[in-house]
Amino acid sequence: METPEYNLLMALALIPIVFWLQHWVRKRRHLRRNDAGHQEFDSLGATLLSAIIEGGAVVSSLILIIWIMGGILRYFFPMIFNAR
Repeated sequence: METPEYNLLMALALIPIVFWLQHWVRKRRHLRRNDAGHQEFDSLGATLLSAIIEGGAVVSSLILIIWIMGGILRYFFPMIFNAR
């Protein structure tokens, strides 16, 4: 099942997940803003937990973007990556 078409299909299927992760993080940050534009948290624990979860979501979406680009480039330029 490691055909180039399968890899391209998996890469294209991950694009909506990346968009959803980015949208989810931005929506959470927007909903926490007050009238002055600053983010408000209930406690330090909520701040740390939110930073860890949202940071992990952003980092994972960036990793997925790199993986998606690799799959697309490997499909269109197989000679560069020594793919079959």
